This record gives sequence, C-alpha cells and structure tokens, in this order.
Amino acid sequence: MHGSHFDVLVIGTPCVDIVFGDMPHWPALGKEMYVGKFAVSVGSVFNTAATLSRLGMRVALLCELGNDFFSRFILEEMEKAGISRELVIIHNRPQFSVSVCLAHEGERGFVSYSNREEGGIIAQMVETAESDAELQLEGDILTQNPRQLLANYTFDSIFAYARPAALPLLDMLVESNSIIFLDAGWNPQELTDPIILNAIRRGHYFMPNQLEATSITGDETPEQAACTLSTFSPTVIVKVGERGVIACQHGELIHSPAYPIAEVVDTTGAGDAFNGGFMYGILKGYALADALRCGTICGSLSATALTGTAAVPTADELERLR
Repeated sequence: MHGSHFDVLVIGTPCVDIVFGDMPHWPALGKEMYVGKFAVSVGSVFNTAATLSRLGMRVALLCELGNDFFSRFILEEMEKAGISRELVIIHNRPQFSVSVCLAHEGERGFVSYSNREEGGIIAQMVETAESDAELQLEGDILTQNPRQLLANYTFDSIFAYARPAALPLLDMLVESNSIIFLDAGWNPQELTDPIILNAIRRGHYFMPNQLEATSITGDETPEQAACTLSTFSPTVIVKVGERGVIACQHGELIHSPAYPIAEVVDTTGAGDAFNGGFMYGILKGYALADALRCGTICGSLSATALTGTAAVPTADELERLR
C-alpha cells in the first residue's frame, strides 16, 4: 500500500457498454437492422470516475475485475482516462458485466449480463467490516480489511451506491471524515426496502434519478420525492432528464435546467456524468446552484455522443460554459 491521497474514491462495479445508435426504429423480430452509429465503452461507475478525472480530479476506482477480455478492456480504458488502478482487485478467472444499449429518439433499452458474484468486493468488505477479519482475495493489491484500507489511503470524498447491504461499509466511510456522495442505482427490490433510508442517512449528498427517487418514497413528483428524501440526507438532487435536476437543501427546492444542446444522441451515462460534474463543483467549493450547473453541463454534453464520457468537458471547458 502506497499511502496515496485521492480527491475522490469511487466504489462500484464498472461494466462494458456496447452501444448502437442512430436507429431508424426499434428492432423487429426476425429482421436484421443496420444502424448509423456504434461504440464500445466502459459504463456505470466508470462514467463518474472518468468525468471527474477529465475535470482534473485525482480519482481511484475500487472494484473487482477478472482475467477475461472485458476486464482487460476496462483496465485499458482506466489507463486512458487517468483513473488510478491501485485499488483494482484482479481475480484469476473471468469476471465481468456487459450491457448492450439500443439508443433511439432520446430513449434507450438495455440487455445485460453479469457473471460476477452478488455484491463482489463490496459484499466482502461488508462481511468483514465488523469482525475486522483479514480479507482473503486472489489479487495482491488489497489483502487487508476495510479499516486498514481507509487508514492507508486518504480521500477528500467518496462516491458509492446507497444499498441496504452496504450499511456497515457506509458506516466506515463516515468515520473517514470524507464528503460522501451517494447514488441509488436501479434495483426495484432495494429501492423499496425501508433499510435503504438508513443507507441514505450516511451520505452528505444523495443523487437518484426521478424513477429511483419516487420508487423509494412513493411520491408522485420529483419535487415531492426530493423533499421527502431531504429528511434523510442534508442535500438531495433528483435527476429529471431533459428538465435538468431538482435539489432540496434545508427545505428549499432549487431547479437547475439542463444545458441546451442541439441533439440528443445517447443518454446512456448522462446521469453518471452529472454526478461527476456536480462533485467537481462541490469539491471546488462552489455554492449549490453553481455545483448543480457544473453537473447539468456535464450531463447534457454527455448526451451529445455515444457512451457516457465521449463528450464530457475538461475543467477549462466547463468553467467557460458555466
């Protein structure tokens, strides 16, 4: 362990996104269709990590990968994006997640597959969090328990998902005195589990999209959901697509519109890019409205190209647009 300092620690599972765009229509059974645009990229938490890195933040990604083609591709993309690989756990077996995305008229459909064990590194960290037993992993990068990990590295902020099973891990993250940013992720069973509210309480910022927020609270509108969730988190930001975002802080609602763009090409990863831009703004010390503006610029620009990070701005570009 090198005792490195990072602006942001991103925790989660990256996946490979295979994206088909510029479709004339949705696929029809029994018929082949050629499209005008195609891309292969890394998605999920990678989009947030890569956005932050492009904005000049020093970022580490804590995740598990295998010895397969998809894992090697993810490592290569991390290298290109300037994301630290110090905390990547490499297993001597195939371990990957893949999503095929079909983008059409601003909407998208997914077909996904994963051969990862449920929970992965996060589950192992959670299981050992209270016992402080040594983690026995196949990789040689991280072979100690979570408390030792947090003691050996320092982070100004941490990004993770608010999941009920991750409560012990989130409790440890609170002890690190870092700013904790949380997202939800689409899992209907987790979103309707009341325990998720305890997970949300561990963060300083909670950033679900509209469907996730209303699923958690049962509210009809994103504004209502933001207000309800603000009783569990100091600052809640609900992403509402082309409308931008709705934030609630100290009981006050703030709307930040989407940054205007000429054409929506692919919304895959736009919410992840928003996360990165918003976190950048907060870490730069900006007021909430300005940080939201940073997020909406990154999220909107992300939608102008296939994949989540192909069109995200640099820090200089973002500051000019802001």
